[in-house]
Amino acid sequence: MIFFPFLLLQAILKSRAIIKRADLVIGFGGYVSTPAYLAAWSQKVPIMIHEANAKPGLANRLGRRFAKVIAVNFKGVAEQWPGAVLTGMPIRQSLNNLAELDDKSGFRALNCKSLGFDPNRPVVAVFGGSLGSAHINSVIEEFLAKYQDRYQEVQIIHALGINNELPKANSSYLPQPYFHDMASIYASADLLITRSGAVTCSELASLGKYSILIPLPHGNGEQFDNAAALVAQGSAMMVANDDFSSMWLDQNLSKALINAANYQPKSIGSNSESAMKIAELAHDLLKERAE
Repeated sequence: MIFFPFLLLQAILKSRAIIKRADLVIGFGGYVSTPAYLAAWSQKVPIMIHEANAKPGLANRLGRRFAKVIAVNFKGVAEQWPGAVLTGMPIRQSLNNLAELDDKSGFRALNCKSLGFDPNRPVVAVFGGSLGSAHINSVIEEFLAKYQDRYQEVQIIHALGINNELPKANSSYLPQPYFHDMASIYASADLLITRSGAVTCSELASLGKYSILIPLPHGNGEQFDNAAALVAQGSAMMVANDDFSSMWLDQNLSKALINAANYQPKSIGSNSESAMKIAELAHDLLKERAE
């Protein structure tokens, strides 16, 4: 820590050399943003930030003090930060298209059949990022060994991570290394079990999906706050990473499936215009600087 001020100063000077010809700096947080914000401020280059999480990190808490425009993903942050613009979170276009699809039940049936699943039975999708989650994977493995006989109607599709060995599939369990087509997964799934990163929570909200969220205990605890925001909306159950076990899943899966079946989403398509909103805010800043 004794060298931190010197390393920060060095990073600011390097950032100044990069930013000096810029007309606008747009930051999304993270440790690399701090020197960029300070470098831009010192050279009077306008700053725009986007805060994706329900609990802002240190870089954006600092950056907003210098920013001309503050865009946020969660309503709670907009309420905490006066003048912030609630833009939502840009998500992939295939998911925006799915959110706007009229015949979602027909599309679900088509995708279920392509996976080898019965569209008349509930589908649970489980994933923990491109590399998977060792903890989630072990819980699902134990759950299948101990309790699958109790849930013969439930079909599970599970992304274990690209570097992990796949267990044996059966008629109600389909393991995959990675979900390449998320639109197909979201279309098929009645319930999703996953982490609560900003992008995942935004996708769930925009598609009106119910979920069991297991916040990853890292960073400044932002995944807990992201999950809590969805729980408050009635669209999720949350369980701490250490409490998520095969026994917990056995005790709560039926309730989660009932909640999912009864859930009436109010935010479908809520992020379909997010990218355009952010682009327009940036354009207005550039136009103001040119004048």
